[in-house]
Amino acid sequence: MARSGFTLWDNNAVTTTDYAQLKAARELLTRIPLPLDVEAGETPGTPYTVTHDGTTEHGTATARTLLAAMARQLDDYILPRSASVDNPLTIVVGGSTGAGKSTLVNTLLGEPLTQSGAIRPTTRHPVLLHRAEDEAALSPERFLPTLPRTRTSGMNAGSQALPGLDPKIARALIPITTSALPQGIALIDAPDIDSVSEENRTLAKELLSAADLWLFVTTANRYADAVPWELLHEAAARSIAIAVVLNRVPEGDEEAIENDLRRMLDEAGIHAVLIHTVTEQPRDENGMLAPVSLAPLTLWIRELGADAPARAAIARQTLAGAVETLAGNLQVLAAEQARQQAAHQSLASIVAEEYEDALTTIDGALSDGSLLRGEVLSRWHDFVGTGDFFRSLDSTIGRLRDRVGSALRGQPAAAQKVEDALESGIHAVVLDAAARASENTRTRWRASRAGRSLLARLDAPQAASSAHEQNAGASGEAKGNEAKGEVQSAEDIFSAAVAEQIRLWQGSVLEMIREEGADKRKRARFLSLGVNATAVMLMVAAFSLTGGITGIEAGIAGGSGVVGTKLLESIFGEDAVRRMATRARADLLERMADLLTVHAQPFTAVLEETDPQADAEDIHRAAEQVQKIAAEMSAQSQAAQAKSAQTPWSATA
Repeated sequence: MARSGFTLWDNNAVTTTDYAQLKAARELLTRIPLPLDVEAGETPGTPYTVTHDGTTEHGTATARTLLAAMARQLDDYILPRSASVDNPLTIVVGGSTGAGKSTLVNTLLGEPLTQSGAIRPTTRHPVLLHRAEDEAALSPERFLPTLPRTRTSGMNAGSQALPGLDPKIARALIPITTSALPQGIALIDAPDIDSVSEENRTLAKELLSAADLWLFVTTANRYADAVPWELLHEAAARSIAIAVVLNRVPEGDEEAIENDLRRMLDEAGIHAVLIHTVTEQPRDENGMLAPVSLAPLTLWIRELGADAPARAAIARQTLAGAVETLAGNLQVLAAEQARQQAAHQSLASIVAEEYEDALTTIDGALSDGSLLRGEVLSRWHDFVGTGDFFRSLDSTIGRLRDRVGSALRGQPAAAQKVEDALESGIHAVVLDAAARASENTRTRWRASRAGRSLLARLDAPQAASSAHEQNAGASGEAKGNEAKGEVQSAEDIFSAAVAEQIRLWQGSVLEMIREEGADKRKRARFLSLGVNATAVMLMVAAFSLTGGITGIEAGIAGGSGVVGTKLLESIFGEDAVRRMATRARADLLERMADLLTVHAQPFTAVLEETDPQADAEDIHRAAEQVQKIAAEMSAQSQAAQAKSAQTPWSATA
């Protein structure tokens, strides 16, 4: 979204400090991405409701719409107008389809400068009309910076280059200079507020939000329509000055229809600065009304152009209302941001809890002897012989170490089988724990709308990748990749990483044995058993020297495993064996923890992508600061209005 680059000029509407705070509020909006879809009431925070296009929306979708609208209004109106109240007063001409807005503007100016006719939607692009002397003040750098400018030629009734007739022109503002307007006044002919084109409707509302004064055009048949009244209520809520032109009123019914409109305005708390009635009448060959029919309106605009204090009073009034509305909307965003933060924290906690549980599960399997059952137990017995035989060696283990060592060195294949069985057992434990953590995380995330929205983001790349593979398969590319072994699932990659880390751990155990047996006496002793055999015994010891082992695991821990441990102790000493076993187990657990971090990465990555960023409390404080600015501006506006109580703009025509 475009950012305004304004500097403060003379006669600015706010102090330099206040302007800086408004700029800070604009910057704060860039740090409120609202990435999560959070149901109102799903997480802590104040629920809110915003009415938009006649419907009631709740929760994050509305907050996002509100956020975008706030950013645009800050860029297009609040910041530029805060920089200077002496910029031309912007009057946006708005109304329903067929109300005669463009006809009205052309009649006021005395020439067909904006497109009108029976084709709908009529005004496809807004037209900015102003004096040549005001062009610099209305440049994109100082006015409506988010709306690009475009130029047209041949501005006459029969030309196809007339504004709004070229469908190739992108969303843009068409500036036209005219001497028919007084200096200090700019008119914008906006698209229809109820246009069949959604883009037109959106643009019309954006322009109305950037107006100092709204010239609302309606007809005798449509002045009670719901859509314009929704916008009238919004305009009144931010204290924007409103003038009303009641068009196409049957002759003789002027007083009755105007009185009914005044009644509706009064009931809605809307105080129009001007109400002008135009009777039903034919248009001339240029599609314009008789100038006399708009004489009071024309005079009002000219007098307003000649009265700088009156224009400034209107600008200050509207600006104060806009800033006050901004403060209220910031509080709405603060409440939504609190929900975003709570939801994000809850989802992050789920990931942390599930993967911590997975690590606990792995730790338990490495500690309670369960890893030493089944295939590992069988291969261990193949390696060291029966438990009865080795228990007979218990009392004379030191003396018989060399004999046992000789037997063990003769079966390197058996030692490798134990290593393989341990690797397979650890591998299965880790994969199962990681899979459970992932599935449990998904299950718990699905319980909330925020979690479901993150899962949708998480799975979107996978779906895209799957579609790509299918497309590639149709062209034969996928088959080629499969033949090359280039296509691997995330599960396959993780499985391979686990296997690699286990093998690296086994290698680190070998290295630990070598380091511990560095002196000549110990080296001779462990070499008498063989490096691989010694390492295997230490691996088993890492999982059996934990205590509390029962059942089939006692076949190792309480039998042949004890003998293996005692053989190690006869070489390195009891303390050293326990230290090495603890170190080996801790090393393995650390490696598995790192692997779980990698496995959780898709969850943590999508959480990082959807970090709420700005703190809700920061938004709340910004809202309070902006509210203070609004109060000061409102007081200034009221003082200016009291001083200019008899200015032409305050009269009713």
